[in-house]
Amino acid sequence: MTILTCLGDSITDCDHCFTADFLGNGYVQMLSKRFEKEGIPCQVRNYGTDGFTVNRLLQRIKCENDFSSNIITILIGINDISMMADTYTPKEQQSKMLISFKQHYTELLTILTKSTSHIILMEPFLFSWPAFYETWLPLLSDMWKIIKELAESFQLPYVSFHEKLNEEARRYGYASVTIDGIHLTEQGQKFIADKLYPLLLPYCGNDFSNRL
Repeated sequence: MTILTCLGDSITDCDHCFTADFLGNGYVQMLSKRFEKEGIPCQVRNYGTDGFTVNRLLQRIKCENDFSSNIITILIGINDISMMADTYTPKEQQSKMLISFKQHYTELLTILTKSTSHIILMEPFLFSWPAFYETWLPLLSDMWKIIKELAESFQLPYVSFHEKLNEEARRYGYASVTIDGIHLTEQGQKFIADKLYPLLLPYCGNDFSNRL
């Protein structure tokens, strides 16, 4: 059976430790239910943790002695942006933090690609609701460039979400897509699951699981 592991922060986590299936209430659980409904043999694991930065995710993976997965998705970065965007963080320090972000993300991918080349990098996103989050966008844009460069360097797919999710918010109202400008409603989580599913489908099934 194919193993899909979803790495990330609270957007991935969705209280997964408090649900019976340990998949949470977001896109990870939605993907699992869809695989099950379609009769696709895929074991889905939620490795999201509330508050995680890329460095904390890296440290977790380093501590996993037997971590293995056929396919991995990574959605990380918004907590790093939150720390960089702090009112008292000078521009010079923000630049250093972005450099550290790239170093940690690079090390993370270096470790993960030793066991699988099927890794999907997902773009961190933000909503202009409340409006002060707009001040975070320049840093977020810099982070997108870093992740895109890493995707090209490691020859991995990169999935854009920010603009598409904001289009959804403008169409249906921000409150329908996001809870607080960062976290997603059920509709927002479904949007992520719907975009990921066709990208994951080619790698799921018995034939692929035998290659691990």
